[in-house]
Amino acid sequence: MKDLTIRSVSGLLYAALIISAALTSDIIFITVIFIFSSLALYEFQKLIQHKSPVPFILFGVIVYQFYYVKINPYIHLSLMSLCIGINFLLSYFLLSQKKINLLPLQKSGLTICYLVASGYFIIATSSLGSSLENGISISMYLLIWVNNSFAYLFGKGLGKRLLFEKISPKKTWEGFWGGALMCFLVSFILIPYHPAYPFWTFPFLALITAITSTIGDLIQSKFKRQAKVKDSGSLIPGHGGFYDRMDSVLFTAPFFYLFLMIIAYVS
Repeated sequence: MKDLTIRSVSGLLYAALIISAALTSDIIFITVIFIFSSLALYEFQKLIQHKSPVPFILFGVIVYQFYYVKINPYIHLSLMSLCIGINFLLSYFLLSQKKINLLPLQKSGLTICYLVASGYFIIATSSLGSSLENGISISMYLLIWVNNSFAYLFGKGLGKRLLFEKISPKKTWEGFWGGALMCFLVSFILIPYHPAYPFWTFPFLALITAITSTIGDLIQSKFKRQAKVKDSGSLIPGHGGFYDRMDSVLFTAPFFYLFLMIIAYVS
Protein backbone atom coordinates (compact mmCIF):
# COMPACT_ATOMS: atom_id res chain seq x y z
CA MET A 1 0.00 0.00 0.00
CA LYS A 2 2.84 2.37 0.87
CA ASP A 3 4.52 1.76 -2.51
CA LEU A 4 1.23 2.40 -4.32
CA THR A 5 0.75 5.68 -2.41
CA ILE A 6 4.27 6.86 -3.25
CA ARG A 7 3.78 5.86 -6.89
CA SER A 8 0.43 7.69 -7.07
CA VAL A 9 1.69 10.90 -5.43
CA SER A 10 4.84 11.14 -7.56
CA GLY A 11 2.83 10.32 -10.69
CA LEU A 12 0.26 13.04 -9.92
CA LEU A 13 3.01 15.60 -9.28
CA TYR A 14 4.69 14.65 -12.55
CA ALA A 15 1.40 14.98 -14.45
CA ALA A 16 0.49 18.26 -12.71
CA LEU A 17 3.84 19.78 -13.64
CA ILE A 18 3.47 18.84 -17.31
CA ILE A 19 -0.15 20.04 -17.59
CA SER A 20 0.47 23.30 -15.72
CA ALA A 21 3.54 23.98 -17.89
CA ALA A 22 1.55 23.24 -21.07
CA LEU A 23 -1.30 25.54 -20.03
CA THR A 24 1.05 28.38 -19.08
CA SER A 25 3.10 28.94 -22.23
CA ASP A 26 5.01 27.26 -25.05
CA ILE A 27 8.44 28.16 -23.69
CA ILE A 28 7.72 26.73 -20.23
CA PHE A 29 6.26 23.52 -21.67
CA ILE A 30 9.16 23.11 -24.10
CA THR A 31 11.67 23.74 -21.31
CA VAL A 32 10.05 21.17 -18.99
CA ILE A 33 9.87 18.49 -21.70
CA PHE A 34 13.42 19.28 -22.81
CA ILE A 35 14.70 18.76 -19.26
CA PHE A 36 12.69 15.56 -18.73
CA SER A 37 13.72 14.15 -22.11
CA SER A 38 17.37 15.01 -21.48
CA LEU A 39 17.22 13.16 -18.16
CA ALA A 40 15.63 10.19 -19.94
CA LEU A 41 18.39 10.39 -22.56
CA TYR A 42 21.05 10.37 -19.84
CA GLU A 43 19.45 7.32 -18.20
CA PHE A 44 19.15 5.54 -21.54
CA GLN A 45 22.80 6.12 -22.37
CA LYS A 46 23.72 4.78 -18.96
CA LEU A 47 21.46 1.76 -19.53
CA ILE A 48 23.16 0.83 -22.80
CA GLN A 49 26.61 1.86 -21.53
CA HIS A 50 27.10 4.65 -24.03
CA LYS A 51 28.73 7.96 -23.15
CA SER A 52 28.50 10.76 -25.67
CA PRO A 53 27.66 14.48 -25.41
CA VAL A 54 26.65 14.62 -29.08
CA PRO A 55 22.97 13.59 -28.60
CA PHE A 56 22.49 16.25 -25.91
CA ILE A 57 24.02 18.96 -28.06
CA LEU A 58 22.01 17.86 -31.10
CA PHE A 59 18.81 17.78 -29.04
CA GLY A 60 19.45 21.30 -27.76
CA VAL A 61 20.13 22.67 -31.25
CA ILE A 62 17.03 21.04 -32.74
CA VAL A 63 14.73 22.29 -29.96
CA TYR A 64 16.22 25.79 -30.19
CA GLN A 65 15.63 25.83 -33.95
CA PHE A 66 12.10 24.54 -33.46
CA TYR A 67 11.18 27.21 -30.90
CA TYR A 68 12.40 30.02 -33.14
CA VAL A 69 10.68 28.45 -36.18
CA LYS A 70 13.98 28.05 -37.97
CA ILE A 71 14.12 24.29 -38.25
CA ASN A 72 14.53 23.16 -41.84
CA PRO A 73 11.47 21.19 -43.10
CA TYR A 74 13.80 18.54 -44.54
CA ILE A 75 15.42 18.04 -41.13
CA HIS A 76 11.94 17.73 -39.63
CA LEU A 77 10.91 15.09 -42.18
CA SER A 78 14.24 13.27 -41.81
CA LEU A 79 13.77 13.07 -38.04
CA MET A 80 10.26 11.74 -38.58
CA SER A 81 11.46 9.05 -40.99
CA LEU A 82 14.34 8.00 -38.74
CA CYS A 83 12.17 7.98 -35.63
CA ILE A 84 9.33 5.95 -37.15
CA GLY A 85 11.86 3.61 -38.76
CA ILE A 86 13.75 2.90 -35.52
CA ASN A 87 10.45 2.38 -33.68
CA PHE A 88 9.40 -0.27 -36.17
CA LEU A 89 12.85 -1.86 -35.91
CA LEU A 90 12.63 -1.96 -32.11
CA SER A 91 9.13 -3.43 -32.40
CA TYR A 92 10.55 -6.16 -34.61
CA PHE A 93 13.22 -7.01 -32.03
CA LEU A 94 10.53 -7.06 -29.35
CA LEU A 95 8.06 -9.30 -31.19
CA SER A 96 10.74 -11.63 -32.59
CA GLN A 97 12.30 -11.86 -29.12
CA LYS A 98 15.72 -11.24 -30.61
CA LYS A 99 18.46 -9.46 -28.70
CA ILE A 100 18.94 -5.80 -29.62
CA ASN A 101 22.45 -5.32 -30.98
CA LEU A 102 24.34 -2.70 -28.99
CA LEU A 103 27.57 -2.13 -30.89
CA PRO A 104 28.99 1.44 -30.79
CA LEU A 105 27.31 2.47 -34.06
CA GLN A 106 23.94 1.04 -32.97
CA LYS A 107 24.21 2.84 -29.64
CA SER A 108 24.74 6.17 -31.39
CA GLY A 109 21.85 5.51 -33.75
CA LEU A 110 19.51 4.57 -30.91
CA THR A 111 20.26 7.62 -28.81
CA ILE A 112 19.63 9.97 -31.74
CA CYS A 113 16.82 8.25 -33.69
CA TYR A 114 14.98 6.85 -30.67
CA LEU A 115 15.50 9.25 -27.74
CA VAL A 116 16.42 12.58 -29.35
CA ALA A 117 13.96 12.36 -32.23
CA SER A 118 11.14 11.13 -29.98
CA GLY A 119 11.79 13.88 -27.43
CA TYR A 120 11.64 16.38 -30.28
CA PHE A 121 8.23 15.12 -31.44
CA ILE A 122 6.80 15.36 -27.93
CA ILE A 123 7.76 19.04 -28.10
CA ALA A 124 6.61 19.36 -31.73
CA THR A 125 3.02 18.50 -30.75
CA SER A 126 2.90 21.97 -29.16
CA SER A 127 2.88 23.48 -32.67
CA LEU A 128 -0.42 21.78 -33.60
CA GLY A 129 -3.56 23.88 -33.33
CA SER A 130 -6.12 23.52 -30.55
CA SER A 131 -8.65 25.61 -28.65
CA LEU A 132 -6.47 25.10 -25.54
CA GLU A 133 -2.91 26.24 -24.97
CA ASN A 134 -0.87 23.21 -26.09
CA GLY A 135 -4.11 21.24 -26.22
CA ILE A 136 -2.76 18.53 -28.52
CA SER A 137 0.19 17.86 -26.20
CA ILE A 138 -2.10 17.68 -23.17
CA SER A 139 -4.50 15.35 -25.02
CA MET A 140 -1.67 13.02 -25.99
CA TYR A 141 -0.41 12.81 -22.43
CA LEU A 142 -3.95 12.36 -21.08
CA LEU A 143 -4.67 9.42 -23.39
CA ILE A 144 -1.37 7.76 -22.47
CA TRP A 145 -1.93 8.26 -18.73
CA VAL A 146 -5.50 6.94 -18.88
CA ASN A 147 -4.41 3.92 -20.90
CA ASN A 148 -1.47 3.05 -18.66
CA SER A 149 -3.30 3.68 -15.39
CA PHE A 150 -6.34 1.58 -16.25
CA ALA A 151 -4.18 -1.12 -17.85
CA TYR A 152 -2.46 -1.40 -14.48
CA LEU A 153 -5.75 -1.42 -12.53
CA PHE A 154 -7.53 -3.90 -14.81
CA GLY A 155 -4.44 -6.09 -14.92
CA LYS A 156 -4.07 -6.08 -11.16
CA GLY A 157 -7.75 -6.84 -10.56
CA LEU A 158 -8.66 -9.11 -13.47
CA GLY A 159 -5.41 -10.10 -15.14
CA LYS A 160 -4.92 -13.80 -15.90
CA ARG A 161 -3.50 -14.14 -19.40
CA LEU A 162 0.05 -12.78 -19.66
CA LEU A 163 0.73 -10.37 -22.51
CA PHE A 164 4.50 -10.75 -22.83
CA GLU A 165 5.78 -12.95 -20.03
CA LYS A 166 9.48 -13.00 -20.96
CA ILE A 167 9.73 -9.21 -21.02
CA SER A 168 7.10 -8.00 -18.55
CA PRO A 169 5.54 -10.75 -16.40
CA LYS A 170 3.00 -8.37 -14.83
CA LYS A 171 1.33 -7.18 -18.04
CA THR A 172 -1.83 -9.05 -19.06
CA TRP A 173 -4.25 -9.05 -21.98
CA GLU A 174 -7.06 -8.09 -19.59
CA GLY A 175 -5.05 -5.05 -18.55
CA PHE A 176 -4.32 -4.13 -22.16
CA TRP A 177 -7.97 -4.30 -23.24
CA GLY A 178 -9.16 -2.52 -20.10
CA GLY A 179 -6.70 0.32 -20.65
CA ALA A 180 -7.58 0.54 -24.35
CA LEU A 181 -11.32 0.69 -23.58
CA MET A 182 -10.96 3.50 -21.04
CA CYS A 183 -8.59 5.37 -23.35
CA PHE A 184 -11.15 5.09 -26.16
CA LEU A 185 -14.01 6.34 -23.96
CA VAL A 186 -12.02 9.30 -22.61
CA SER A 187 -11.08 10.33 -26.16
CA PHE A 188 -14.68 11.47 -26.77
CA ILE A 189 -14.24 14.10 -24.06
CA LEU A 190 -11.41 15.60 -26.11
CA ILE A 191 -13.37 16.07 -29.34
CA PRO A 192 -14.91 19.51 -28.49
CA TYR A 193 -11.46 20.94 -27.74
CA HIS A 194 -10.17 20.18 -31.25
CA PRO A 195 -12.82 21.44 -33.70
CA ALA A 196 -10.32 21.64 -36.57
CA TYR A 197 -10.15 17.85 -36.77
CA PRO A 198 -12.87 15.35 -37.82
CA PHE A 199 -14.87 14.02 -34.86
CA TRP A 200 -13.41 10.52 -35.24
CA THR A 201 -9.78 11.70 -35.01
CA PHE A 202 -9.26 11.31 -31.27
CA PRO A 203 -11.16 8.04 -30.83
CA PHE A 204 -8.92 6.65 -33.57
CA LEU A 205 -5.86 8.18 -31.90
CA ALA A 206 -6.90 6.51 -28.65
CA LEU A 207 -6.62 3.10 -30.33
CA ILE A 208 -3.21 4.00 -31.75
CA THR A 209 -2.13 5.25 -28.32
CA ALA A 210 -3.22 2.05 -26.58
CA ILE A 211 -0.96 0.06 -28.91
CA THR A 212 2.05 2.40 -29.08
CA SER A 213 2.16 3.19 -25.37
CA THR A 214 2.12 -0.53 -24.54
CA ILE A 215 4.85 -1.32 -27.08
CA GLY A 216 6.93 1.61 -25.82
CA ASP A 217 6.69 0.28 -22.28
CA LEU A 218 7.64 -3.25 -23.40
CA ILE A 219 10.61 -2.00 -25.43
CA GLN A 220 11.91 -0.15 -22.40
CA SER A 221 11.47 -3.32 -20.35
CA LYS A 222 13.45 -5.22 -23.00
CA PHE A 223 16.36 -2.78 -22.69
CA LYS A 224 16.29 -3.19 -18.91
CA ARG A 225 16.20 -6.97 -19.24
CA GLN A 226 19.26 -6.89 -21.49
CA ALA A 227 21.03 -4.58 -19.02
CA LYS A 228 19.82 -6.76 -16.10
CA VAL A 229 18.48 -3.82 -14.07
CA LYS A 230 15.09 -3.19 -12.45
CA ASP A 231 14.80 0.54 -13.21
CA SER A 232 16.55 2.97 -15.52
CA GLY A 233 17.06 5.41 -12.64
CA SER A 234 15.79 6.49 -9.25
CA LEU A 235 14.81 10.15 -9.66
CA ILE A 236 11.03 9.56 -9.50
CA PRO A 237 9.88 7.73 -6.34
CA GLY A 238 7.79 4.67 -7.14
CA HIS A 239 8.48 4.92 -10.87
CA GLY A 240 12.25 4.63 -11.15
CA GLY A 241 13.78 7.12 -13.54
CA PHE A 242 12.58 9.51 -16.23
CA TYR A 243 13.09 6.92 -18.94
CA ASP A 244 10.85 4.59 -16.91
CA ARG A 245 8.20 7.34 -16.76
CA MET A 246 8.53 8.50 -20.38
CA ASP A 247 8.86 5.20 -22.25
CA SER A 248 5.26 5.30 -23.51
CA VAL A 249 5.19 8.94 -24.60
CA LEU A 250 8.59 8.65 -26.30
CA PHE A 251 7.29 5.83 -28.48
CA THR A 252 3.81 7.30 -29.00
CA ALA A 253 4.65 10.94 -29.84
CA PRO A 254 5.98 10.47 -33.40
CA PHE A 255 2.97 8.32 -34.39
CA PHE A 256 0.56 10.77 -32.73
CA TYR A 257 2.16 13.71 -34.54
CA LEU A 258 2.32 11.91 -37.89
CA PHE A 259 -1.34 10.88 -37.76
CA LEU A 260 -2.51 14.44 -37.03
CA MET A 261 -0.32 15.83 -39.82
CA ILE A 262 -1.82 13.33 -42.29
CA ILE A 263 -5.34 14.30 -41.18
CA ALA A 264 -4.55 18.00 -41.55
CA TYR A 265 -3.03 17.40 -45.01
CA VAL A 266 -5.95 15.32 -46.26
CA SER A 267 -8.50 17.75 -44.86
